[in-house]
Amino acid sequence: MPLTPYLIPCRHPAIPGQVLLFAARTGALILLSEEDFAALQSGQAAEEEVASLTDMGFLVADAATEQRQVMHYMDDINRLNPNLTIALVLGMECNFACRYCFEGSQKGGQAMDDATADQLVSFIKQRFGPNKKKLQLQIYGGEPLLYRKRLISLARQLKPFVEARGGELTIDLVTNGSLLTEQVVEELNPWGLDGVKVTLDGLPDNHNHFRPFKSGQGSFAVIVRNLANVCGMTKIRLGGNYTNETYTQFGPLLDLLAGHGLTPDKIELVNFNIVLKVNDKLTANEYQGGCATINEPWLQEASLSVREEVYRRGYNVPELGPQPCAVEVDDAFTVHYDGSLYKCVTWVGHRQFKIGDIWQGVDEKYRETHHVFHWRKEEKCRECAYLPLCFGGCRFMAFQRDGHMARVDCRKPFLDATLQAMLLQDVRYRHGYEF
Repeated sequence: MPLTPYLIPCRHPAIPGQVLLFAARTGALILLSEEDFAALQSGQAAEEEVASLTDMGFLVADAATEQRQVMHYMDDINRLNPNLTIALVLGMECNFACRYCFEGSQKGGQAMDDATADQLVSFIKQRFGPNKKKLQLQIYGGEPLLYRKRLISLARQLKPFVEARGGELTIDLVTNGSLLTEQVVEELNPWGLDGVKVTLDGLPDNHNHFRPFKSGQGSFAVIVRNLANVCGMTKIRLGGNYTNETYTQFGPLLDLLAGHGLTPDKIELVNFNIVLKVNDKLTANEYQGGCATINEPWLQEASLSVREEVYRRGYNVPELGPQPCAVEVDDAFTVHYDGSLYKCVTWVGHRQFKIGDIWQGVDEKYRETHHVFHWRKEEKCRECAYLPLCFGGCRFMAFQRDGHMARVDCRKPFLDATLQAMLLQDVRYRHGYEF
């Protein structure tokens, strides 16, 4: 049996005489001796090893068939997907005045009204078919906790419906954390709260500069106090956004949080990322930095450094593996407060990327305007071992870079420079192999 065409082999002085193999389609990782790898390449591996490596995705029946399967990976996801995912913007009010923001000048007092909420419930019930097992509500804003009464009202109507069909309702909050009190978590837990994602942009001075309250007051201390109070009551997923000037703050940030009791056992996941460039009139604000491509040279060092600092302190980072874009997931929608539909929360307010509404349903023309499966047409994508990790990259980044999303957001230069180091980090910290 041949090796998968999506195999990334890594050799490094830290693992002399061994080869680290990563199967991009399955996310599997294994460390083999050079002799065992040579036997694998020549088709002389032991039968029991062949069975195991086939299950893990390192060996395949036929390389051409494997490539066809990856090209149709999203078709299989959409055919088998047991989840209906709704990213929901309940309103645009926010108590922060962040220097960068996807919503920018859209923020204000607009909020979902009763008629739209009722129609949203109908839209979801129509989409939650017999094959669905989970309704995932991802709640955004503005600041979503300003709208928790509306959220509870929706959950009160949806939870019995979903459970009567043998399914589960989960609610994930993307919140600034300033209103995340014990009382709020206690109020939301019975309705399916599955965790919260909260952003801290480095050490207090930097965070307070980028993410202050509207009054100008710093928000760091309030957020950390709230997280410390609720971390035993719900899952905490910690985010943060860095620039080439601030990425070194994120290790010390975790030390500071640990001192407040937010130790690795209290944080489910840490996922620090770059500040994305926001380069359009709808979201214009005073901050003019950010990245429109992951291939900026400084990011190679910065991303590895940040990931190492998180791992070294015992926190969990996202696993490497296939990461398809929501644009290509049939049963994933963003619903704006006015009932308009989008394929990703980053497009909210960009009316040219609206894909319908909760009254009339989805306009399938979005497959053309959003260039669904554009990576299938690119020879460089079809032949790339990284394809399952990328699937054409981020359309929002492509839009900010090019003004449209017809071109893929190729991540090969970045992965060429960083993937081996990330895999070595995984071997050491996730799997406990000491170099």
